[in-house]
Amino acid sequence: MSESDRIEATRTSFDILDTIHELKGASAAELIAATGLSRGGVYKHLRTLMDVDAVENQNGTYVIGPKFNEYGLSVTGSRPVLSQRDKVDKLSRSLNAPTNLWFYSTPDCHCLYTTVGDERDQYPRQRGDTESLVESPAGKAILAHLPSDRRDSIVDGDETIAAQIETIRERSLLEEPLSFAPEWVSIATAVRDPEDEPIASLEVVIPAERARGIDVKNNISGLLTETANRMRVEMLAGSDR
Repeated sequence: MSESDRIEATRTSFDILDTIHELKGASAAELIAATGLSRGGVYKHLRTLMDVDAVENQNGTYVIGPKFNEYGLSVTGSRPVLSQRDKVDKLSRSLNAPTNLWFYSTPDCHCLYTTVGDERDQYPRQRGDTESLVESPAGKAILAHLPSDRRDSIVDGDETIAAQIETIRERSLLEEPLSFAPEWVSIATAVRDPEDEPIASLEVVIPAERARGIDVKNNISGLLTETANRMRVEMLAGSDR
């Protein structure tokens, strides 16, 4: 492939990304129509873009992948937390449970890192997931610690969510089944920055059967909040350098 061909291939890839972004998800047929490429040409670009996490295939609809969310959120100040993924890995190993790191850009939160223990069969979460702050357990954990004016504008008068948020503020974490996979239970807590603003959410997800064990839940809750606090201490130390 010549130098000019490589440049044209890059331009075509961005044309595909632009189309996916503008349509908020696009089928292969829509991408073929938008770019004028052959079916084979579009699929070659899509395979490459999926290999680098720039695009994801969600049941035949291609959407922007987690790599671009990661780029965007790193600019917003999330990098100090994302650089502490070793603590997420350690927590997952200690609990032998899938553990996720979420960031937010109102009104949504995004799963930018996940590590899975032995509970990998039919695990419903994956890197790149995006959920509403008011619907995601990890999002609610963030929402509970936002300034009241921002929190109220997002909750928008929903009394059920408002009451749940008050409970989260008191307990510093949330435990609830995943709405789309109730056989799994999420336990989530906010990770706060040196100014005490929520910057991320740390989430452990376990099978509902395992969640019924009181000792297990207490152990998970303790290690989860301890890890979030250690991440905050690391950020505090970094801000003093």
